[in-house]
Amino acid sequence: MKDRKVQYSKSLNSYLRVKKLQIFSVLKRLNFSGQLIWTDSQKHQWTLFINYGQVVYGTGGIHPVRQWYRHVQAQLSQKDLSYPTLQRTMVALPDPILPGCWDYQLLHHWLDLGVLSRKTFQHICQEILADVLFDIVHADNARYELVRHAPLPYQLMPVISEEDLLTSVQKLWEDWFRSDVKQYSPNLAPVIKHPEPIQAEVSPRVFESLMQLLDGQRSLRDLSVKLKQDVLNLTHALYPYIKADWIALKPIADFPPILVEEGDRDSSATDSSPCIACIDDSLMVCKSMEQIIRAVGYEFLSTTEGAKAVPLLLAKKPDLIFLDLVMPDTNGYEICSQLRKISRFKETPIIILSGNDGLVDQVRARLLGASDFISKPIEPIIILAVIQKYLGQLVHI
Repeated sequence: MKDRKVQYSKSLNSYLRVKKLQIFSVLKRLNFSGQLIWTDSQKHQWTLFINYGQVVYGTGGIHPVRQWYRHVQAQLSQKDLSYPTLQRTMVALPDPILPGCWDYQLLHHWLDLGVLSRKTFQHICQEILADVLFDIVHADNARYELVRHAPLPYQLMPVISEEDLLTSVQKLWEDWFRSDVKQYSPNLAPVIKHPEPIQAEVSPRVFESLMQLLDGQRSLRDLSVKLKQDVLNLTHALYPYIKADWIALKPIADFPPILVEEGDRDSSATDSSPCIACIDDSLMVCKSMEQIIRAVGYEFLSTTEGAKAVPLLLAKKPDLIFLDLVMPDTNGYEICSQLRKISRFKETPIIILSGNDGLVDQVRARLLGASDFISKPIEPIIILAVIQKYLGQLVHI
């Protein structure tokens, strides 16, 4: 009897969550235009835009920028999506079509230019909506409010197959809820804790890929889009390792917002800008880092000679340090250990860069005082997310 009650309670909980989607049929009957805003018990907020009763776009939640970026990158992999380029584009755009919605504004701008086809534009909007709706269904004690505004011209809105969208979200939620991974959110990031048993289980090629991808910098959703896999199937594939505590799922920060106020913004760093250092024997890595970091308003210094790193850092006293693990004349372990013995650098964020696959490297680096760990090749969006995590809002964003 007790087991039956527990099962009934779980089924009722699942039903009540999915019931949130029924509001769309009501809004359609009312021909509502405006915003449907959901807020959960943790103060996460999602905004759904409705036009003549039809849902057209959504944003918000835990990772509003990540969810936009991953779906855009999947469709526009050859386009320059760097922050400076996106910022310059935003400055030149008129007021947003949807209130406060820079992400939709950029998508529609690319549609007008022919960078996005109408079909791709609608696909991106629908994929983002699917993520938003799943998170709303997943949220505890979510409440909604409606904000009415004037309808927008049909030609400015994507044509979303609402029935297909709601059916797919409901199916994914029900499959997720019935699975072994129901307690996890797809917004969590997998990171390998114990590489040795995993290495014994998989081929060398698969192990190398896992070590590169499961570095705690990408959510399950980010990985599913990158690998072109269903997020539930991907999570299921990782579940045995999660259950064995070989892989951990941890919260991960959102990417910095791509918001630029209109007006002059000098792209050069000022004397008062924080300074970021990169110690890496690869000149290409240092140049890439410089381009990323200076573009968002920070001072930058670098050296490819590890032996000169500590004197340089003592002279310039950077606010954050990217440090390569493997260099010809020294290694990141030694430099990190030396820096932590100097009072000026006891609290300075030190981010390890590694082209190797070994999580043993990561554990050892953390024991010596490293703050975080990033696998190469470096991705600009991840570098900026780490900078925001440790230094706060980016200077030129």
